[in-house]
Amino acid sequence: MLLALLTAGLVGALAISLVKRYADQQELDYLTANANAAARQALPLMFPQVSPTQLQQLAQTTAFLGNLRVRIQDTQKNIIADSGARNGPDSFVWILPPDPDKTRDGEPQVMSIMLGRRRPMRNADGTIVQQPPGTRYMLVERTDGPWGRRFVFQAMTDTPPQDTATTTPALDTDNRSTRTVSVPIGDETHTIGFVELSGAPNFGGELTAATLQALIVAAVLATGVAGVVALFVGRGLTAPLKNLALAANRMSGGDLTTRAAVSSDDETGQVASQFNEMAERLQSSFTELGAERDTLRRFIADASHELRTPITAIKTFNELLRGGAADDPATRTEFLSESQSQIERLEWITRNLLDLSRLDSGVASMDMAVNDAGEIMQAAAAAYKQSAIDKGVALVVTPPDPRVGFRCDRARIEIVLSNLIDNALKFTRNGGRIDVGAAAVDHIVRLTVQDTGTGIDPADLPHIFDRFYRGKGSITRGSGLGLALVKSIVHAHGGRVDVESRPGQGSRFTIDLPIDAAPRTS
Repeated sequence: MLLALLTAGLVGALAISLVKRYADQQELDYLTANANAAARQALPLMFPQVSPTQLQQLAQTTAFLGNLRVRIQDTQKNIIADSGARNGPDSFVWILPPDPDKTRDGEPQVMSIMLGRRRPMRNADGTIVQQPPGTRYMLVERTDGPWGRRFVFQAMTDTPPQDTATTTPALDTDNRSTRTVSVPIGDETHTIGFVELSGAPNFGGELTAATLQALIVAAVLATGVAGVVALFVGRGLTAPLKNLALAANRMSGGDLTTRAAVSSDDETGQVASQFNEMAERLQSSFTELGAERDTLRRFIADASHELRTPITAIKTFNELLRGGAADDPATRTEFLSESQSQIERLEWITRNLLDLSRLDSGVASMDMAVNDAGEIMQAAAAAYKQSAIDKGVALVVTPPDPRVGFRCDRARIEIVLSNLIDNALKFTRNGGRIDVGAAAVDHIVRLTVQDTGTGIDPADLPHIFDRFYRGKGSITRGSGLGLALVKSIVHAHGGRVDVESRPGQGSRFTIDLPIDAAPRTS
């Protein structure tokens, strides 16, 4: 509203200045043109002889037609004729001769009597000038109005107008211009007098006042419209911002499900959309953090349990050896052997836990190089051939033909295959079979470990890759970290591991690795 008011004020001031300048110039041109016309008519009435009566009539006629004051002066600025102040309705009479064909010097003889409110011309002694019978009169009346001057002509015969007013009207100073224009009678080298025009209607002031009034009305209307528009625009701007602030307050209070209302596509709507996207990411991040926190709690609990078992066993054996069991060589040997086994188990658990944490955090160093899939399979199976023979299980390794090379960390892929072969031996009975194979499929190398063991219960399948998870009916010893380590190593190579199993029919583990693998950092 202030901006609209200021703009209207500046535009109004400029408009008033331009209108006033235009009106002043028009008024000056108007007075100058009338003064020049009156000067040309006064020239033959002042040279070679001055005719005061005719000059007075000229002054009054010019003043009547122009609605202004006319003074005719000599070279010393002495007044010869003065129309007096002009104001309001007025009239004058043209007296026409009886014979319209009678002319003087080629011009129709026309006489006019004094201007005034129907005031007839009088002689020097004050008597009314008598006209001969048949004289024709033309009464001219002027009315000034807001839309300009109106002249009414009325022809009369043998009925000269009589006085209807005895006083000269006063000048209306409130509606008259103060500008005065004086022009010489004659030329610049021979000036015989001056015509002075003043007291013209103040049309410039009226125009300026009307323009000012129109501008004030326009400014008031513009300010009102600006206020109404600002009210609606302000509400449209502040309502979304208030909603956004309310949503931000609820979110700061812990309500991550809150969302801001998006009611438009403008900048405010875009901010609300970005806020909602941020809220979605925050909620997702906090959900993931909560899940990771719960997983970490379970991991710590499981790790504490797994580490507590060998530590408790070692502590128990140590206490027994410090007692009477130390005197029995066989018992001492058995306790020391069992302690050594628990220490190795403790070392294996801690080593694998550290390896898992490095892999999951993306800080484990990967020695990537191109390796032959068949060589990795043979190296991983070599450590279990004797165990398979002792258990009566056929361990069959089938290298791919032709040879398949792929980028990987060989030591870690051997760990993957070793853990899978070890698990297969644990759950495969005498007379069973374990097959280790590889093949190239599109841009990946597929490693498989398949056994004819007891299989995996369907309820356990979704959890076998979780840390420290062991099947509900499992009777084998183990930390539950082997398959978790397999999954982490494969994931670090950008691959995936799947399992298919049926109880009593064995299991098949499938590992897909990119041939040109790049290590993942997270």
